[in-house]
Amino acid sequence: MRNRIDVSDRGVVDCRGAIDLSLPAVSVWGQIRNFPRFACQDPFHLPPLVEGGMARVGATFELVHRYGGFGVRRVGRILVWREGVEFSFSDLSVRGPRHGFPHVFTYQVEPIGKGSTRLHVRVRGLWTSHVVPRWAARLWLRWVFGQVVRRVRNEMLLYTLWRKRKSVVAGAVGRR
Repeated sequence: MRNRIDVSDRGVVDCRGAIDLSLPAVSVWGQIRNFPRFACQDPFHLPPLVEGGMARVGATFELVHRYGGFGVRRVGRILVWREGVEFSFSDLSVRGPRHGFPHVFTYQVEPIGKGSTRLHVRVRGLWTSHVVPRWAARLWLRWVFGQVVRRVRNEMLLYTLWRKRKSVVAGAVGRR
């Protein structure tokens, strides 16, 4: 599935992508449940500092967006955590939920066959800038969201390669 980026005339943003993986859903979840790692797949996010150090529904966190050497502090909350299925988190300006592109990231695991999974990545929010026209927002979001999906896909491909290498090594050791 190609990534889909929609920005309405009112500024409502909906970015959707899906990645088909030759991995069982439990393995995919085992990777994406690493909240700090997957919360910073956006090329501008630094790993979040989660309240209490554990990802769970309602946990708040601080997140820094870095732009060309400058950092902007943002805040968020884990909104959904369904073990083995999905999680969602908000990414908000410290000035409030109506400033600085408030948005929600969602990662959802969908088993699609024996040993195959579709990983859904979604970002929904509100484009609050009155300076940047909608067409430019669409271009910007297409690039940023494309980077997010590409980074997630690369993480999962590296994990797949690691699993294959591990099974080859285990098989070679077993034949001795």
